[in-house]
Parts: sequence; structure tokens; C-alpha cells
Amino acid sequence: MKEFNEHGERIEKPKKKRRGLFSGYEKDGKGIDKDDVITKYDFLSFFKLYFRRFIKLIWVNALYIVGNFPIFFLLLAISGIFSDVGVTPSSEVFPVINGIHIASGELTPSFASLFGIHGQMVPVYADTVVTYILYGLSALAIFTFGPVNAACTYIVRNLVKGEHVFMWDDFKSTIKSSWKQSLPMGILDLIMLAMCTYALYLYYYNYANYYMMFYPMLLVFILYIFMRFYIYTLMVTFDLKFFQIIKNAAIFTLLGFGRNFLLFCGCVMLVMFTIWLGTLFVPLAVISIFMVLFSGCAYMGMYAAWPKIQKYMIDPYYKKSETE
Repeated sequence: MKEFNEHGERIEKPKKKRRGLFSGYEKDGKGIDKDDVITKYDFLSFFKLYFRRFIKLIWVNALYIVGNFPIFFLLLAISGIFSDVGVTPSSEVFPVINGIHIASGELTPSFASLFGIHGQMVPVYADTVVTYILYGLSALAIFTFGPVNAACTYIVRNLVKGEHVFMWDDFKSTIKSSWKQSLPMGILDLIMLAMCTYALYLYYYNYANYYMMFYPMLLVFILYIFMRFYIYTLMVTFDLKFFQIIKNAAIFTLLGFGRNFLLFCGCVMLVMFTIWLGTLFVPLAVISIFMVLFSGCAYMGMYAAWPKIQKYMIDPYYKKSETE
């Protein structure tokens, strides 16, 4: 049963000493180091706190990946391992040249040179029953995406606030307490991300015809990413209704626009850095994905969102209480 105080903020219950997979984070520790508590969320504190919490953020990254395990079925489906492989000409002109060659019945030097240019074959992959099954299993991500995001957001929020975390217990308890909101929110989130990505892809590759739509769509996508900084944070912090979360997240998107944009650029740089590592040596990109990519973006999103939430929703309440 969720418990909230009189102004709607979730009450944190004391954790019991437990043992488990993440036992090193579940036992009672020495408490919070004073260096882990920051009062000014500036540029220097960003790196200071990140490196002090780096190991725990690696565990958060692992929870993101393991919690959204259906994605592995999608990766297997698109890998081509279970697909039927064939070949097809790389050039659209090849069928015409080949038709003329068959009609003429002879191979001249000019035909030979054209075949050398346009006759290169590339592999094509056809889906099989197994790949369709894998695609179906990957659809289970709609049930894991929201709850896992909410649980990891709760942990990252506490890391940014400077609070102690019990990694596995916090992860499980947050999923249990917030699934009624996080499940539909995750489905809506996936739909929005898929629609924005598809629209950007369509407008970019048809830029000559849709260039006037590409940039407005890009702005919508960026603003929605800003909203995502706040959606799950508000969900695991306050007792708000579904549409109140979306409304407040939209308001915070504008209130903290400059800070949001700066941290959004940081997320883009981290993604581009991972892609660059892949061009150098694929295992380096894999290491980045499995260790820092998701938790790094979550940390930057929380670092942008939490100071604004604290300023506009938490601090005014305590100031009012002190006055009264």
C-alpha cells in the first residue's frame, strides 16, 4: 500500500537488512557520505556526483537492460540468424540490362561492362516462422518498459538527491507500488517514441518533399524528450493522477527549458560517442551500451529535472509550513 504525506510526497519506508542477488546494496551501510549530498546542481557538481555514484549507475544500467529483456528477442529477429538468406541485384537498372541482353542473345563488351557496374549482388533476408515468433515475444516490452523505467527512475532520483539506495529492494518495491500508472504510461511512452521516430525517418528520407515538416517534427520530438525527464520522476515522487503527471511534465518542460536543452545535448553526445566507439571497435560500443548508456542518459535527465521539481513543488510547501 502506497503511503504519502499531507502534501502528496511519497513517504520513504526504512529498508530492512536483506540478502540477495544485489546483497552488497541491501545490507545496512555506514550511511550517506556528506560528499554525496549536493545543494547546488551546477556543472562541477554534475561530474563530482556522477563519478562518486558511477558503480551504482552501472548496476542501474544492468537493471534497465535485464528488466526490458524482450528487446533481446527483437535483436535476434533483426539479426538475420533465423531468416532465409537470398541475393538480389544492388542496382535497379540491372533487370532492364539483363532483359535487353536476353532479347539480343549475345554478350557484347558493352553489356559485360554494364553487368560489372550494375550486376553486383547483395544479400536479402526473408522472415521465417521463427523470426515472427521472436517479433511477437519482443512485443512483451510494452509490459516491461514503463514499470522498469519507473523503478530505475526512483533509484536514480535517490542517487541524485544523495540518498542511500537498496538496489534490488527499491527496484522491486517501486514496480509493485507504481505499476498501475507506469504500465499505461510506458505503453503511451513507447507509442510516442515510435511515432516521433518514424515521422522523423519519413521526413528526413523524403526531405525534398517534406522539408517543411521535418524541423517542426524535430522540435516536437525534443520537447517530448524533455517531458520524459519529468514524467517518471513525478510518478515515483508524488501522488498524482495520470493526466496530472503529463500536464505537470509539460509545464516543467517549459520552466526548465534551458537546463533541459543542455542535458539533452549531453544525452545526444553520449549516444554519438557510443556510435563512434562502434565504428572503431564494436565490443567498445557493446561495453558502453551495457555499462553506461541508459543509466548515463537517465542520470542527465534526472539532474535536469530534480532541481526544478524541488524548487517549484517541494520547497514552497516547506516554506509555507514554516510560515504557518
